[in-house]
Amino acid sequence: MRTGPQQLSPRARSMWHLIWAGWLLFAVLVAMVLALVVAQPAVTAAAAAAVVLVAVLAVVGPRLHYARWRWELTDEGLEVCHGVVLRVESAIPTFRVQQIDVRQGPLERAFDLVSLQITTASSASDGTLPGIEADRAEAIRRQLLGRVAADDGV
Repeated sequence: MRTGPQQLSPRARSMWHLIWAGWLLFAVLVAMVLALVVAQPAVTAAAAAAVVLVAVLAVVGPRLHYARWRWELTDEGLEVCHGVVLRVESAIPTFRVQQIDVRQGPLERAFDLVSLQITTASSASDGTLPGIEADRAEAIRRQLLGRVAADDGV
């Protein structure tokens, strides 16, 4: 049942770039308002520096975030590894899985992506698998739920 390490859809990276572009636009607007209202060189320089920082994060952040996301279906369950600054490695054992919801917000719909929300017997081991292509999500969900059903016979 092992799938090997899997990446998220490349469309997830594009969606994250769009989200960060929105934050960049917000930062530019705030910087412009501060520069007009306060009209002091130090405040204007700080606002400009903040805009540059957000611009760099908007370009680099989604790429790093995407590059650091990995997931794998194993015989024991779902293993997820992600994080740029704080690395998170978690395993969701199949015997704990109670429910798998397919979620899709407006941006995800625009990019034809979904998130799999996995609910377990312990809230500490719940998890989300974002950035999955919509046509692939049901197969992943069925594969995980099939393993859960097989474990119920024990």
